[in-house]
Amino acid sequence: MNHIMFKYFDVDFVIIILAFLFAFYGDMGAGIFALGQGLLIDIYSAGLLGLFTFLYLIIFMGIRLGSRFFNLGTIKGLIIIISLAVIFKKILFITFLHLFSLEITFSFSLFMAVVSSAICSGMISPFVFYFFRNLNLFLIKTHGEPE
Repeated sequence: MNHIMFKYFDVDFVIIILAFLFAFYGDMGAGIFALGQGLLIDIYSAGLLGLFTFLYLIIFMGIRLGSRFFNLGTIKGLIIIISLAVIFKKILFITFLHLFSLEITFSFSLFMAVVSSAICSGMISPFVFYFFRNLNLFLIKTHGEPE
């Protein structure tokens, strides 16, 4: 029952953090985070090697491309970019699993899980951005500007 319940309310914090780093630290910080996070997941998972590194680098490029059309500084743009990135990541992940002949069944519940995950991630992203922005301001005020 726990597996079913959490499948529909899956929030992808990695994509939210990646978008935050892109918005406030630029290409370099977000790209390094995407590469590092993908490598860590690949190292500690028993899945296909390089899959998550490739996924997160593609998602980084998607966020970069999406930020040209939607402003990450607005709530509407943030929700749209995060939601589209989560949908794109899940579709790519399912496609790669299917291509490498791992058993995956396409069903309405899988579709609903992908859509609900994208909506949940998009709706919670402004709150996470607000928290990280205030944490960043607090750390700068407490420890001074980094050199």
